[in-house]
Amino acid sequence: MNDIVNDDSPIDNENFFSEKTGKILSIFGLAIIALTIILYLFLGSWYFEWYFDEAIMGQFGDFIGGFIGSLFSLAGVILFYVALKEQRKDININQRNLTLQTDALNQQVNEFKDQKEELVETRKVYEEQTRLIMEQTNLYRLQNKELKEQSGIAKAQQFDASFFSYLSVLNDYKNSLNISHKSSNFFGMLTEKLRDVELEGMNMSKSIEIICEKYLEIYNENRDKLSPYFKTLYRLMALVDSSNIDEYKKNEYFKLIRSQLSDDELLILNYNYQTSLGIKARSYVIKYYIFKHLNILDKLEFECGLSGIKKYKLEQFLRSNEHLIIEGLKEYGSIETSSDISKSSKYQLLGVQLEHKLVINDKFQFSIVLDINDFNNQLGLSKELLKKIICRHLYAILFFSKYQNPTESEIDVSVIEGEHKIEFLFVVENLENL
Repeated sequence: MNDIVNDDSPIDNENFFSEKTGKILSIFGLAIIALTIILYLFLGSWYFEWYFDEAIMGQFGDFIGGFIGSLFSLAGVILFYVALKEQRKDININQRNLTLQTDALNQQVNEFKDQKEELVETRKVYEEQTRLIMEQTNLYRLQNKELKEQSGIAKAQQFDASFFSYLSVLNDYKNSLNISHKSSNFFGMLTEKLRDVELEGMNMSKSIEIICEKYLEIYNENRDKLSPYFKTLYRLMALVDSSNIDEYKKNEYFKLIRSQLSDDELLILNYNYQTSLGIKARSYVIKYYIFKHLNILDKLEFECGLSGIKKYKLEQFLRSNEHLIIEGLKEYGSIETSSDISKSSKYQLLGVQLEHKLVINDKFQFSIVLDINDFNNQLGLSKELLKKIICRHLYAILFFSKYQNPTESEIDVSVIEGEHKIEFLFVVENLENL
């Protein structure tokens, strides 16, 4: 029975201390006040006078203040209790919500930790995959490099086979031409025929024109022999130039080609390429210096009439001039050069000390200066011969080596004699064609 009472008492307390009870007590108090007023008005001894009986009013006030005031106080206490209880409920709810939020945040933190661990694992996997890919890539590059090297070796071997096959065909054909000729020097015979021209009094352009006409006559007489030779040589040069090897190796192969050409071959080739027959090969001739070893004074248009050591010494002097001029023209044509070109050097020709000078500004000027006594007594060359040889050599360097046909007046020539010095001066006014 006590258990039942104890079990029911919290429920009764909850029912009593509620907002509803407070409202009932407040309404009840208001009703008592209204009823008391009515009773006092109708049942009290007021005598309907203009003033109130203070004793009755005191009793009325005591009743209202004692009973009704206590009743309102009780209602206020109940409502205050209810407010505290509701506030406590709100606090409990907020605490539960905060706990739930904290649990949710903790769960999110745990999820973030799990995600971080997953990301770490994923990164490890990615790094491992990247490492494997890099290893595979490096392996592929290495294999590709090896394949390229093998392919390059194979191509080089294939090119070498083709090159030396063409070179062998060329040499075999030259040998067959020499064997078929009674002097065993087919190209020597051609150069002897070519020398049978009259060039006396001709300028350089006219001399080359007459020589080329004579050459075409000789070519037509020997077309069946010369045409296969020229075609094979051209194919050999085209093979090297069009290959995928670097420029250094191309030049090395052309050096090998040059080494197979005799002096007589070079002379015949020189005049062949001056005619319309050699137009296609001219680019190779210029680019790879095919006539690098062609003796300058062997060219018929020079008409030097020299031989032996004097011819050799003069040849070397002309080579020195050519080197000075070509270097000067390269510097002049360079975009890095903005100033005028001025070069000079000392040279000893046939026991005579001289100076050759090059100046390029608004015009081209080349000069040879030497002691006039040494020139007259030791050099052993006439002024006209030396002037003609140097002038024609300049024409060869500046124009004919590039297969240009200048007028004879392109180079102004003068000989200036002083008391102690003599100067041979060669001037080109127009630099556009150089």
